[in-house]
Amino acid sequence: MVFRLKPTYVVEHVTDINLEDLKAEGIRGLIFDLDNTIMAPKTGELTKEVEGWLNVVKNDFKISIVSNNPREHYVQEAAQLVGAPAYAKAKKPGTEVAAKALKEMDLLPSQVVMIGDRPLTDIWVGQRLGMITILVDPLIKHEEIAIVKFLRKLERIFIERPKKIFTHHKKGD
Repeated sequence: MVFRLKPTYVVEHVTDINLEDLKAEGIRGLIFDLDNTIMAPKTGELTKEVEGWLNVVKNDFKISIVSNNPREHYVQEAAQLVGAPAYAKAKKPGTEVAAKALKEMDLLPSQVVMIGDRPLTDIWVGQRLGMITILVDPLIKHEEIAIVKFLRKLERIFIERPKKIFTHHKKGD
């Protein structure tokens, strides 16, 4: 039997996540991966679209950032931009740092969604902790280093795409 990862939902872009549906499911917290989920890697900047969306998110949800990025200063600068606690050097799919973020939120795993662009890190840690998971397409693919490109190809073997897409419809759809 082949090990398979199946995110609860898949969306193209983090801003496609339907916040009203999350609230209806009893979700009260969101844990985000940083690089290539809410921020293009190495930029230290949020797009206007993501920044605006996160401001809406913070009205109804507790949020946190859990990143494997080893640069503590970079991750903390992102935390200030987002206005949320952030944890660097998470070593996902290890659960220790994500569990700490969950505890700080003072919520049950069933009330929190893990959102990220990597099945073998973000989705797996969320599943290991009992959270709903949302896989997003990476913000930028063409600038990734060779090892990340290789790992993304490898991840396709282990990822099972759900049939249900959790997204809102934009005007004109």
